[in-house]
Amino acid sequence: MLLAACGSGSDSDSSFQVRTTEQAAAPSAALVVDDDWLVYFASEAFTGPAGTDLNGDADTLDQVAVAVNLRSSVETNLGVAARGAAVLDDELFLAVDEAEDGNDWNGGPGTQVLLHWNATVGLEFVDELLDVDEPLLALSGRLYYASADAPGVDETNLRTLTAAAPTTPVVVGNEIGAGAVGAHLLAERQALLFVRLDETENASDLNGDGDSTDEHVLALLDSTDAAARLKSTELAMADDSAPLAADFVAAGDWLVAFLVDETAQGATNFNDQALFSQPLLTENCLGTPDTDTLDQVLFYVHFADFLAATAQPVNTGLVGHDRVLAFDGFVATISDESEANCNLNAATGDADTSDHVARWVEAVEPIAPARETQQMHALATSIPGGSFGLAVLNDRLIAVIDEDADSSNLDGKVADHELVAWLDPSASNPVWDVTHQSSNRSHGTGVFDEDGDSEPYAGTSWMAADAVGNRLALVFLEEVPGTNPDVGSLNTNLNCSFTAKDGDKTDGLPVWADFESGPTLDFDGMGYAVDKANAGIQLTGNFAFFRVSETDDNRDYNADGQINDVVLFRNPLTTCGPVPMATSSLVVGQAIVTDGTVGAAFLSSESQAGEDFNGDGDETDLVVRYFRL
Repeated sequence: MLLAACGSGSDSDSSFQVRTTEQAAAPSAALVVDDDWLVYFASEAFTGPAGTDLNGDADTLDQVAVAVNLRSSVETNLGVAARGAAVLDDELFLAVDEAEDGNDWNGGPGTQVLLHWNATVGLEFVDELLDVDEPLLALSGRLYYASADAPGVDETNLRTLTAAAPTTPVVVGNEIGAGAVGAHLLAERQALLFVRLDETENASDLNGDGDSTDEHVLALLDSTDAAARLKSTELAMADDSAPLAADFVAAGDWLVAFLVDETAQGATNFNDQALFSQPLLTENCLGTPDTDTLDQVLFYVHFADFLAATAQPVNTGLVGHDRVLAFDGFVATISDESEANCNLNAATGDADTSDHVARWVEAVEPIAPARETQQMHALATSIPGGSFGLAVLNDRLIAVIDEDADSSNLDGKVADHELVAWLDPSASNPVWDVTHQSSNRSHGTGVFDEDGDSEPYAGTSWMAADAVGNRLALVFLEEVPGTNPDVGSLNTNLNCSFTAKDGDKTDGLPVWADFESGPTLDFDGMGYAVDKANAGIQLTGNFAFFRVSETDDNRDYNADGQINDVVLFRNPLTTCGPVPMATSSLVVGQAIVTDGTVGAAFLSSESQAGEDFNGDGDETDLVVRYFRL
């Protein structure tokens, strides 16, 4: 149901007390929240009317690391210009470019360094970094980073640190017999590390295509095993932004999905139908195979078998871009029709090849991807939130179908909408379900007209990239059920302290969807109007946090005499208790940054609040505010 029919009242737990940091921050500066610590990067240029030198290098051009203890609220300017940070227990690590900081930390020629800090010893040098802009990844009780040190035999330049020995790097090994290799960290997914190998730096052909020019050969590393060695897939991706996915299966095992670049991998046509015993495309395209080598193609690998050398990465033949998913024995991506050389959604009456369609396949051989016409619909890939219109919830695909691009009318309404749909790929004949109303009022969209008739369709303008537990955050648009003249405005918080705010039906409401019995996709949420394209709904613990638009909700929540701001709200997931917490900002991203256990932080706009939060004499800054969960 859309609006929670639960007990009213707000939680007044002091844990949610919002505190403000002392310095201004740049909108592009990352926030790091982990355990008892917040690290933010204070902008010297924005601190004070004329800027403030916070690291003693006689300029005001830097972003300087500041540590905040979330339990004591003690804030410490670390006095060093930094690009990144990571936290292990009470040990903090900073990536620093000495040229920006004006300080020689290592007493040598290297200028990119890793520093360690804790409240007892202060700052100290740890190691030289390969690239100051690469991630520092803290997981499984270790910090992973790429060192500038040359690797030895069967070693990599990757290093780990622990909280017990924060200045003693430990070498990560390469596969036995594979020699030395330099590596770069990309990301982690469910404790599996994704690493890239650059052939130009290693002066070696690492993917077996006869050249040494590929810069993004993918390798994998099990972070849960302190003694794990790097394992190369010997397959090249397009770039650092290529999508990656891993689904945890069992200890030391993941189902891994990624895209291989045909050009980088020796100009190989991986989506050539001749490579497969089952058709890759829909019936209308069987006579028009793809013949170029310009695509990115979905591969998967079962990590434990791959590590044991009993299996290799598998080519699915499905072209993809921007998004890959791995879940419950399936892998999925988004296919561009022009790259697949097929009008995949022709069954809807669509006549072009400019759409983007969800494709999936079970991770078993022989490869047999879903290809029935009723399974092919155009996605709204430009939707904000990081999902590109495709996500997973409870091992089911959730898609945002673009009726206009799809040349379809799935909801029977005059206007085209971007509709939420779901599909179970493990079903015997999976089809997209766009209706979400059960036979009673407890499940589904929760929207009924004044005659008690169901309005089962849901449209969205924002969808999160990943589910949290058994819920997926998205925005529910009033306009879809609002096409029925007997359905009124929904941002009234109808069943929870009814408040009539505005009479229009153009707003978006925060929702945390889950599956109820049936199954029925159920849209639990609140009757408050969010920032539709930047709702930033973040689910953590038993709460949802989101940005409410005062303009759309027709209320002045931060009491500044205007209704043109965005305000951070929270609400319990299973009860009704919406609470406005503080002025937020228009910076694109999640409403809060959190580790989900101790605390959270967010950017707050002084100009929107009409208040000088950091006391520097102006009201033009973005400041970091934080609270304990």
